[in-house]
Amino acid sequence: MDVLATILRDLGFLLYGGPLVAFAILVPLAGRLTRGEPWHVVRTWQAWGPGLGLSLGACVFGALWRHWLRHGAFSWGWASGPERLELAAWLAFFALWVSNIKLEIWTLEPLRKLDRDLEVKDPAAYRAALPAVRRHLAVHAALVVLVLVLAVVAEAA
Repeated sequence: MDVLATILRDLGFLLYGGPLVAFAILVPLAGRLTRGEPWHVVRTWQAWGPGLGLSLGACVFGALWRHWLRHGAFSWGWASGPERLELAAWLAFFALWVSNIKLEIWTLEPLRKLDRDLEVKDPAAYRAALPAVRRHLAVHAALVVLVLVLAVVAEAA
């Protein structure tokens, strides 16, 4: 069961974090990569939304399941170095989860309102709202990398 929980956690994180880091790179480069407008790349990223949500859910379920299988409880210690690293990974993951909620609900909302029925009626307003999305996406991608690094180091310890 531990192997199944680990696969679920790792596959979920890969399918969530990989595209998110990729879009954190692609969204700022949208005008340079395509002949179109930046909203074409943002629409593609938003189309991944259900898959990203399901993969994050699989990651959370797999991680909690694995933690339960290994520790027999939902408690996190901080007495030893490996315990502190594991706790840091969980806290970074919680920050990632909160950031995901903020990104999906508040940061992207101005772009959703400006892009109705695959038509941007006010391109200037869209471009003005895009920097906040770029910044939040960059921070979110950094959190993905931080969680990955902390989890790998905690696992090795």
